[in-house]
Amino acid sequence: MFSNLYPDLRRPLALRLTLWYAGIFAVSSALAFGVLYFIFVSVVRERTDDDLEEDIQEFASFMQHDGLERVRSEIAVETSSNPGDSGYQLWTGEGRLLAAGRIGPASTPAEGNEPFLATLGRSPRVRWIEGAIAPGYVMRIGQSLEDDDAFIADFRNGFLLTLAAIVLLGAPVGWFLARRALRPIEALTRTAVEIADGALERRVPVGEGGDELALLARAFNAMLDRIQALIEAMREMTDNMAHDLRNPVARIRASSEMTLAGGESTAGSTIEECDRLMDIIDTTLDIAEAESGAARLSMTPLDLSKLVLDACDIFKTAAEDHEILLTAHVPDACTLSGDRHRLQRVLANLIDNAIKYTPAGGHIRIALEDDGPRVKLSVQDTGPGIDAEDLPHIFQRFYRGDRSRSGNGNGLGLSLALAFARAHGGDLIAQSTPGEGSTFTIVLPRAR
Repeated sequence: MFSNLYPDLRRPLALRLTLWYAGIFAVSSALAFGVLYFIFVSVVRERTDDDLEEDIQEFASFMQHDGLERVRSEIAVETSSNPGDSGYQLWTGEGRLLAAGRIGPASTPAEGNEPFLATLGRSPRVRWIEGAIAPGYVMRIGQSLEDDDAFIADFRNGFLLTLAAIVLLGAPVGWFLARRALRPIEALTRTAVEIADGALERRVPVGEGGDELALLARAFNAMLDRIQALIEAMREMTDNMAHDLRNPVARIRASSEMTLAGGESTAGSTIEECDRLMDIIDTTLDIAEAESGAARLSMTPLDLSKLVLDACDIFKTAAEDHEILLTAHVPDACTLSGDRHRLQRVLANLIDNAIKYTPAGGHIRIALEDDGPRVKLSVQDTGPGIDAEDLPHIFQRFYRGDRSRSGNGNGLGLSLALAFARAHGGDLIAQSTPGEGSTFTIVLPRAR
Protein backbone atom coordinates (compact mmCIF):
# COMPACT_ATOMS: atom_id res chain seq x y z
CA MET A 1 0.00 0.00 0.00
CA PHE A 2 2.88 2.38 0.71
CA SER A 3 4.77 1.64 -2.51
CA ASN A 4 2.11 3.42 -4.57
CA LEU A 5 3.05 6.69 -2.91
CA TYR A 6 6.69 6.63 -3.91
CA PRO A 7 6.53 7.89 -7.54
CA ASP A 8 4.84 11.11 -6.41
CA LEU A 9 7.23 11.92 -3.59
CA ARG A 10 10.19 13.18 -5.61
CA ARG A 11 8.77 15.17 -8.54
CA PRO A 12 7.52 18.35 -6.86
CA LEU A 13 10.76 18.75 -4.91
CA ALA A 14 12.88 18.00 -7.98
CA LEU A 15 10.90 20.57 -9.98
CA ARG A 16 11.29 23.19 -7.27
CA LEU A 17 15.02 22.53 -7.00
CA THR A 18 15.34 22.73 -10.79
CA LEU A 19 13.60 26.11 -10.83
CA TRP A 20 15.78 27.32 -7.97
CA TYR A 21 18.97 26.16 -9.67
CA ALA A 22 17.94 27.68 -13.01
CA GLY A 23 16.83 30.94 -11.37
CA ILE A 24 19.99 31.31 -9.32
CA PHE A 25 22.07 30.40 -12.37
CA ALA A 26 20.30 33.03 -14.50
CA VAL A 27 20.41 35.76 -11.84
CA SER A 28 24.08 35.16 -11.05
CA SER A 29 24.91 35.17 -14.77
CA ALA A 30 22.93 38.38 -15.29
CA LEU A 31 24.73 40.04 -12.40
CA ALA A 32 28.11 38.90 -13.70
CA PHE A 33 27.37 40.13 -17.24
CA GLY A 34 25.88 43.34 -15.85
CA VAL A 35 29.06 44.11 -13.94
CA LEU A 36 31.13 43.22 -16.99
CA TYR A 37 28.94 45.44 -19.20
CA PHE A 38 29.28 48.38 -16.80
CA ILE A 39 33.05 47.98 -16.72
CA PHE A 40 33.21 47.72 -20.51
CA VAL A 41 31.12 50.86 -21.07
CA SER A 42 33.16 52.74 -18.49
CA VAL A 43 36.41 51.79 -20.20
CA VAL A 44 35.09 52.91 -23.61
CA ARG A 45 33.89 56.25 -22.21
CA GLU A 46 37.13 56.77 -20.32
CA ARG A 47 39.13 56.12 -23.46
CA THR A 48 37.10 58.73 -25.38
CA ASP A 49 37.54 61.30 -22.58
CA ASP A 50 41.30 60.67 -22.49
CA ASP A 51 41.51 61.25 -26.25
CA LEU A 52 39.63 64.56 -25.94
CA GLU A 53 41.83 65.75 -23.08
CA GLU A 54 44.93 64.90 -25.12
CA ASP A 55 43.51 66.92 -28.06
CA ILE A 56 42.96 69.96 -25.80
CA GLN A 57 46.53 69.71 -24.55
CA GLU A 58 47.81 69.34 -28.12
CA PHE A 59 46.00 72.53 -29.29
CA ALA A 60 47.27 74.34 -26.21
CA SER A 61 50.79 73.35 -27.27
CA PHE A 62 50.16 74.64 -30.82
CA MET A 63 48.91 77.96 -29.44
CA GLN A 64 51.86 78.32 -27.10
CA HIS A 65 54.57 77.57 -29.64
CA ASP A 66 53.13 78.60 -33.07
CA GLY A 67 50.29 80.98 -32.33
CA LEU A 68 46.70 81.40 -33.46
CA GLU A 69 47.27 80.64 -37.14
CA ARG A 70 48.66 77.18 -36.35
CA VAL A 71 45.56 76.42 -34.32
CA ARG A 72 43.28 77.48 -37.18
CA SER A 73 45.33 75.43 -39.64
CA GLU A 74 45.10 72.31 -37.47
CA ILE A 75 41.32 72.76 -37.11
CA ALA A 76 41.00 72.85 -40.92
CA VAL A 77 43.19 69.78 -41.36
CA GLU A 78 41.35 67.75 -38.70
CA THR A 79 37.94 68.74 -40.08
CA SER A 80 38.86 67.72 -43.64
CA SER A 81 40.48 64.44 -42.63
CA ASN A 82 37.70 63.33 -40.22
CA PRO A 83 34.44 64.71 -41.62
CA GLY A 84 31.47 63.90 -39.45
CA ASP A 85 33.53 62.29 -36.69
CA SER A 86 34.74 65.35 -34.84
CA GLY A 87 33.98 69.00 -34.35
CA TYR A 88 36.13 71.99 -33.38
CA GLN A 89 35.40 75.51 -32.13
CA LEU A 90 37.81 78.25 -31.11
CA TRP A 91 36.39 81.11 -29.02
CA THR A 92 37.84 84.25 -27.52
CA GLY A 93 37.36 84.94 -23.86
CA GLU A 94 34.72 87.58 -24.78
CA GLY A 95 32.58 84.95 -26.54
CA ARG A 96 33.59 85.63 -30.19
CA LEU A 97 33.87 82.56 -32.46
CA LEU A 98 37.23 82.60 -34.25
CA ALA A 99 37.19 79.22 -36.04
CA ALA A 100 34.86 76.27 -36.38
CA GLY A 101 34.91 72.90 -38.06
CA ARG A 102 31.61 71.00 -38.13
CA ILE A 103 28.57 72.40 -36.39
CA GLY A 104 28.81 72.23 -32.60
CA PRO A 105 27.16 73.83 -29.60
CA ALA A 106 26.08 77.39 -30.35
CA SER A 107 26.33 78.64 -26.78
CA THR A 108 29.26 80.74 -25.70
CA PRO A 109 31.89 79.02 -23.54
CA ALA A 110 31.55 79.10 -19.79
CA GLU A 111 34.01 81.02 -17.70
CA GLY A 112 36.90 79.14 -16.14
CA ASN A 113 40.18 77.61 -17.22
CA GLU A 114 39.58 74.02 -16.10
CA PRO A 115 38.35 71.76 -18.94
CA PHE A 116 35.04 69.98 -18.53
CA LEU A 117 33.24 67.27 -20.51
CA ALA A 118 29.63 66.93 -21.67
CA THR A 119 27.57 64.71 -23.97
CA LEU A 120 25.18 66.40 -26.38
CA GLY A 121 22.69 65.17 -28.95
CA ARG A 122 20.74 61.92 -29.12
CA SER A 123 21.41 60.20 -32.42
CA PRO A 124 24.26 60.37 -32.97
CA ARG A 125 25.56 61.56 -29.67
CA VAL A 126 28.70 63.70 -29.43
CA ARG A 127 31.09 63.94 -26.53
CA TRP A 128 32.45 67.51 -26.13
CA ILE A 129 35.29 68.91 -24.11
CA GLU A 130 35.74 72.58 -23.42
CA GLY A 131 38.85 74.21 -21.96
CA ALA A 132 41.28 77.15 -22.23
CA ILE A 133 44.29 76.62 -24.47
CA ALA A 134 45.78 80.06 -23.74
CA PRO A 135 44.79 83.19 -21.83
CA GLY A 136 41.75 84.63 -23.64
CA TYR A 137 41.17 81.59 -25.90
CA VAL A 138 38.80 78.68 -25.32
CA MET A 139 38.75 75.51 -27.37
CA ARG A 140 35.85 73.09 -27.87
CA ILE A 141 36.49 69.67 -29.34
CA GLY A 142 33.76 67.12 -30.03
CA GLN A 143 33.96 63.46 -30.95
CA SER A 144 31.09 61.40 -32.31
CA LEU A 145 29.98 58.47 -30.13
CA GLU A 146 28.21 56.75 -33.02
CA ASP A 147 30.86 54.04 -33.45
CA ASP A 148 31.19 53.54 -29.69
CA ASP A 149 27.42 53.32 -29.27
CA ALA A 150 27.16 50.78 -32.08
CA PHE A 151 29.95 48.70 -30.57
CA ILE A 152 28.34 48.84 -27.13
CA ALA A 153 24.97 47.92 -28.64
CA ASP A 154 26.51 44.90 -30.36
CA PHE A 155 28.09 43.86 -27.07
CA ARG A 156 24.76 44.31 -25.26
CA ASN A 157 22.86 42.28 -27.85
CA GLY A 158 25.45 39.54 -27.68
CA PHE A 159 25.18 39.59 -23.91
CA LEU A 160 21.38 39.26 -24.05
CA LEU A 161 21.61 36.35 -26.47
CA THR A 162 24.20 34.67 -24.27
CA LEU A 163 22.03 35.25 -21.20
CA ALA A 164 19.03 33.71 -22.96
CA ALA A 165 21.14 30.69 -23.90
CA ILE A 166 22.33 30.41 -20.29
CA VAL A 167 18.74 30.55 -19.01
CA LEU A 168 17.72 27.82 -21.46
CA LEU A 169 20.77 25.78 -20.52
CA GLY A 170 20.09 26.37 -16.82
CA ALA A 171 16.93 24.23 -16.90
CA PRO A 172 18.61 20.94 -17.91
CA VAL A 173 21.64 21.73 -15.76
CA GLY A 174 19.33 22.49 -12.83
CA TRP A 175 17.41 19.26 -13.44
CA PHE A 176 20.66 17.28 -13.50
CA LEU A 177 21.86 18.89 -10.25
CA ALA A 178 18.47 18.41 -8.60
CA ARG A 179 18.30 14.75 -9.58
CA ARG A 180 21.86 14.22 -8.36
CA ALA A 181 21.14 15.96 -5.07
CA LEU A 182 17.90 14.03 -4.55
CA ARG A 183 19.36 10.62 -5.38
CA PRO A 184 20.31 9.83 -1.74
CA ILE A 185 16.92 11.17 -0.58
CA GLU A 186 15.18 8.93 -3.11
CA ALA A 187 17.16 5.93 -1.85
CA LEU A 188 16.17 6.83 1.70
CA THR A 189 12.52 7.20 0.69
CA ARG A 190 12.54 3.97 -1.31
CA THR A 191 14.04 2.09 1.63
CA ALA A 192 11.52 3.58 4.05
CA VAL A 193 8.64 2.57 1.76
CA GLU A 194 9.99 -0.97 1.36
CA ILE A 195 10.39 -1.27 5.12
CA ALA A 196 6.85 0.01 5.58
CA ASP A 197 5.77 -2.79 3.24
CA GLY A 198 7.49 -5.35 5.49
CA ALA A 199 11.09 -5.64 4.19
CA LEU A 200 12.76 -5.00 7.56
CA GLU A 201 16.14 -6.20 6.33
CA ARG A 202 16.49 -3.39 3.75
CA ARG A 203 19.11 -0.68 4.34
CA VAL A 204 19.99 2.59 2.67
CA PRO A 205 23.14 2.38 0.50
CA VAL A 206 25.83 4.61 1.99
CA GLY A 207 28.23 6.33 -0.39
CA GLU A 208 31.83 7.14 0.31
CA GLY A 209 32.67 10.35 2.13
CA GLY A 210 31.36 12.08 5.19
CA ASP A 211 28.90 14.65 3.88
CA GLU A 212 25.54 15.35 5.50
CA LEU A 213 23.64 12.87 3.32
CA ALA A 214 26.09 10.07 4.08
CA LEU A 215 25.76 10.83 7.80
CA LEU A 216 21.98 10.81 7.42
CA ALA A 217 22.09 7.43 5.68
CA ARG A 218 24.32 5.97 8.40
CA ALA A 219 22.08 7.34 11.14
CA PHE A 220 19.00 5.98 9.34
CA ASN A 221 20.60 2.54 9.00
CA ALA A 222 21.59 2.57 12.67
CA MET A 223 18.00 3.44 13.57
CA LEU A 224 16.75 0.57 11.37
CA ASP A 225 19.18 -1.83 13.04
CA ARG A 226 17.86 -0.75 16.42
CA ILE A 227 14.24 -1.06 15.33
CA GLN A 228 14.81 -4.48 13.78
CA ALA A 229 16.60 -5.66 16.93
CA LEU A 230 13.70 -4.46 19.07
CA ILE A 231 11.13 -6.13 16.82
CA GLU A 232 13.05 -9.38 16.80
CA ALA A 233 13.40 -9.16 20.59
CA MET A 234 9.66 -8.58 20.88
CA ARG A 235 8.96 -11.58 18.68
CA GLU A 236 11.34 -13.70 20.72
CA MET A 237 9.80 -12.42 23.95
CA THR A 238 6.32 -13.22 22.68
CA ASP A 239 7.34 -16.73 21.69
CA ASN A 240 9.11 -17.32 24.99
CA MET A 241 6.25 -15.90 27.01
CA ALA A 242 3.78 -18.12 25.18
CA HIS A 243 5.97 -21.11 26.00
CA ASP A 244 6.75 -20.22 29.63
CA LEU A 245 3.25 -19.09 30.52
CA ARG A 246 1.75 -22.32 29.23
CA ASN A 247 3.00 -24.37 32.20
CA PRO A 248 1.67 -22.09 34.99
CA VAL A 249 -1.66 -21.80 33.22
CA ALA A 250 -1.82 -25.58 32.82
CA ARG A 251 -1.10 -26.04 36.53
CA ILE A 252 -3.77 -23.53 37.47
CA ARG A 253 -6.25 -25.37 35.24
CA ALA A 254 -5.29 -28.74 36.75
CA SER A 255 -5.74 -27.40 40.27
CA SER A 256 -9.13 -26.01 39.36
CA GLU A 257 -10.20 -29.33 37.85
CA MET A 258 -9.09 -31.16 41.01
CA THR A 259 -11.12 -28.72 43.08
CA LEU A 260 -14.19 -29.35 40.99
CA ALA A 261 -13.69 -33.13 41.01
CA GLY A 262 -12.77 -33.78 44.63
CA GLY A 263 -14.06 -30.77 46.42
CA GLU A 264 -10.62 -30.10 47.99
CA SER A 265 -9.24 -26.59 48.16
CA THR A 266 -6.20 -25.71 46.02
CA ALA A 267 -6.40 -21.96 46.57
CA GLY A 268 -2.82 -21.79 47.85
CA SER A 269 -1.26 -23.36 44.78
CA THR A 270 -3.51 -21.31 42.50
CA ILE A 271 -2.41 -18.08 44.17
CA GLU A 272 1.23 -19.21 43.93
CA GLU A 273 0.95 -19.87 40.22
CA CYS A 274 -0.85 -16.54 39.67
CA ASP A 275 1.93 -14.76 41.53
CA ARG A 276 4.45 -16.54 39.31
CA LEU A 277 2.58 -15.40 36.22
CA MET A 278 2.41 -11.81 37.48
CA ASP A 279 6.12 -11.87 38.26
CA ILE A 280 6.95 -13.09 34.74
CA ILE A 281 4.72 -10.44 33.16
CA ASP A 282 6.02 -7.58 35.34
CA THR A 283 9.65 -8.55 34.80
CA THR A 284 9.17 -8.88 31.06
CA LEU A 285 7.56 -5.44 30.91
CA ASP A 286 10.41 -3.94 32.96
CA ILE A 287 12.96 -5.44 30.56
CA ALA A 288 11.09 -4.19 27.48
CA GLU A 289 10.76 -0.71 28.98
CA ALA A 290 14.46 -0.51 29.85
CA GLU A 291 15.66 -1.84 26.49
CA SER A 292 13.44 0.52 24.51
CA GLY A 293 14.78 3.55 26.37
CA ALA A 294 11.34 4.37 27.77
CA ALA A 295 12.28 3.60 31.38
CA ARG A 296 12.12 6.70 33.56
CA LEU A 297 15.07 6.42 35.89
CA SER A 298 14.99 8.26 39.18
CA MET A 299 18.61 9.40 39.06
CA THR A 300 19.93 10.57 42.44
CA PRO A 301 23.37 10.63 44.05
CA LEU A 302 23.86 7.41 46.02
CA ASP A 303 26.63 5.61 47.87
CA LEU A 304 27.18 2.33 46.06
CA SER A 305 29.34 1.00 48.91
CA LYS A 306 26.44 1.31 51.32
CA LEU A 307 24.06 -0.25 48.79
CA VAL A 308 26.36 -3.30 48.50
CA LEU A 309 26.70 -3.68 52.28
CA ASP A 310 22.92 -3.43 52.73
CA ALA A 311 22.41 -6.13 50.09
CA CYS A 312 24.92 -8.40 51.84
CA ASP A 313 23.04 -7.96 55.12
CA ILE A 314 19.81 -8.98 53.40
CA PHE A 315 21.29 -12.11 51.76
CA LYS A 316 23.57 -13.07 54.66
CA THR A 317 20.96 -15.35 56.25
CA ALA A 318 20.20 -17.13 52.95
CA ALA A 319 23.91 -17.66 52.34
CA GLU A 320 24.42 -19.09 55.82
CA ASP A 321 21.48 -21.43 55.32
CA HIS A 322 23.26 -22.81 52.26
CA GLU A 323 26.60 -22.91 54.15
CA ILE A 324 28.07 -20.31 51.78
CA LEU A 325 30.53 -17.61 52.80
CA LEU A 326 29.39 -14.16 51.57
CA THR A 327 32.00 -11.37 51.73
CA ALA A 328 32.09 -7.78 50.48
CA HIS A 329 35.19 -5.73 49.62
CA VAL A 330 34.17 -2.11 49.08
CA PRO A 331 35.78 1.30 49.60
CA ASP A 332 34.59 3.55 52.43
CA ALA A 333 32.43 5.50 49.99
CA CYS A 334 31.68 5.32 46.28
CA THR A 335 29.22 7.94 45.10
CA LEU A 336 27.58 7.94 41.69
CA SER A 337 24.35 9.02 40.04
CA GLY A 338 21.83 6.19 39.62
CA ASP A 339 18.38 4.79 40.24
CA ARG A 340 18.60 3.22 43.69
CA HIS A 341 15.66 0.86 43.27
CA ARG A 342 16.79 -0.56 39.93
CA LEU A 343 20.41 -0.96 40.98
CA GLN A 344 19.22 -2.83 44.08
CA ARG A 345 17.29 -5.21 41.83
CA VAL A 346 20.36 -5.75 39.63
CA LEU A 347 22.57 -6.58 42.61
CA ALA A 348 19.87 -8.72 44.24
CA ASN A 349 19.45 -10.79 41.06
CA LEU A 350 23.19 -11.41 40.79
CA ILE A 351 23.60 -12.37 44.47
CA ASP A 352 20.49 -14.57 44.38
CA ASN A 353 21.82 -16.39 41.30
CA ALA A 354 25.20 -16.86 42.94
CA ILE A 355 23.62 -18.36 46.08
CA LYS A 356 21.35 -20.57 43.98
CA TYR A 357 24.21 -22.15 41.99
CA THR A 358 27.01 -22.18 44.58
CA PRO A 359 27.29 -25.49 46.49
CA ALA A 360 27.67 -25.75 50.27
CA GLY A 361 31.09 -24.70 51.45
CA GLY A 362 31.46 -22.29 48.57
CA HIS A 363 32.36 -18.61 48.60
CA ILE A 364 30.66 -15.56 47.07
CA ARG A 365 32.86 -12.48 46.84
CA ILE A 366 31.43 -9.04 46.06
CA ALA A 367 34.00 -6.42 45.09
CA LEU A 368 33.55 -2.74 44.28
CA GLU A 369 36.27 -0.94 42.32
CA ASP A 370 36.30 2.85 41.91
CA ASP A 371 37.91 3.50 38.52
CA GLY A 372 37.55 7.27 38.25
CA PRO A 373 34.85 7.98 35.64
CA ARG A 374 33.61 4.38 35.93
CA VAL A 375 32.65 2.04 38.74
CA LYS A 376 33.03 -1.75 38.53
CA LEU A 377 30.93 -3.99 40.77
CA SER A 378 31.63 -7.73 40.50
CA VAL A 379 29.87 -10.76 42.01
CA GLN A 380 32.12 -13.83 41.96
CA ASP A 381 31.06 -17.32 43.01
CA THR A 382 32.68 -20.75 43.23
CA GLY A 383 29.81 -22.60 41.60
CA PRO A 384 29.90 -25.08 38.72
CA GLY A 385 30.34 -22.31 36.16
CA ILE A 386 28.63 -21.91 32.80
CA ASP A 387 29.27 -24.09 29.78
CA ALA A 388 30.97 -22.36 26.86
CA GLU A 389 28.01 -23.02 24.56
CA ASP A 390 25.60 -21.47 27.07
CA LEU A 391 27.65 -18.37 27.96
CA PRO A 392 26.74 -16.27 24.84
CA HIS A 393 23.02 -16.84 25.48
CA ILE A 394 22.63 -16.36 29.23
CA PHE A 395 21.32 -12.78 28.88
CA GLN A 396 18.55 -13.79 26.50
CA ARG A 397 15.04 -13.76 27.90
CA PHE A 398 13.80 -17.09 29.27
CA TYR A 399 17.09 -18.78 28.42
CA ARG A 400 18.11 -21.41 30.95
CA GLY A 401 21.18 -23.59 30.63
CA ASP A 402 21.20 -27.30 31.27
CA ARG A 403 22.42 -26.86 34.86
CA SER A 404 19.62 -24.39 35.72
CA ARG A 405 16.64 -26.12 34.17
CA SER A 406 16.01 -28.26 37.22
CA GLY A 407 15.94 -25.31 39.62
CA ASN A 408 13.45 -22.56 40.22
CA GLY A 409 13.45 -19.43 38.07
CA ASN A 410 12.07 -18.11 34.85
CA GLY A 411 15.24 -17.15 32.95
CA LEU A 412 14.60 -13.38 33.22
CA GLY A 413 16.91 -12.33 36.06
CA LEU A 414 20.06 -11.78 34.00
CA SER A 415 18.08 -10.16 31.17
CA LEU A 416 16.63 -7.69 33.66
CA ALA A 417 20.05 -6.98 35.20
CA LEU A 418 21.59 -6.31 31.79
CA ALA A 419 18.69 -4.06 30.70
CA PHE A 420 18.92 -1.95 33.88
CA ALA A 421 22.71 -1.70 33.63
CA ARG A 422 22.50 -0.45 30.04
CA ALA A 423 19.68 1.93 30.96
CA HIS A 424 22.23 3.57 33.27
CA GLY A 425 24.68 3.86 30.38
CA GLY A 426 26.72 0.88 31.60
CA ASP A 427 27.01 -2.82 30.86
CA LEU A 428 27.00 -6.27 32.46
CA ILE A 429 29.82 -8.67 31.60
CA ALA A 430 29.85 -12.39 32.33
CA GLN A 431 33.00 -14.53 32.70
CA SER A 432 32.97 -18.19 33.65
CA THR A 433 35.18 -21.23 33.84
CA PRO A 434 33.30 -24.55 34.06
CA GLY A 435 34.07 -26.26 37.37
CA GLU A 436 35.60 -23.12 38.94
CA GLY A 437 32.82 -20.55 39.06
CA SER A 438 31.46 -17.41 37.41
CA THR A 439 32.00 -13.68 37.71
CA PHE A 440 29.40 -11.07 36.74
CA THR A 441 30.76 -7.49 36.51
CA ILE A 442 28.56 -4.41 36.35
CA VAL A 443 30.30 -1.41 34.75
CA LEU A 444 28.58 1.91 35.47
CA PRO A 445 29.51 5.47 34.55
CA ARG A 446 29.93 7.73 37.56
CA ALA A 447 27.68 10.36 36.00
CA ARG A 448 25.20 10.01 33.12
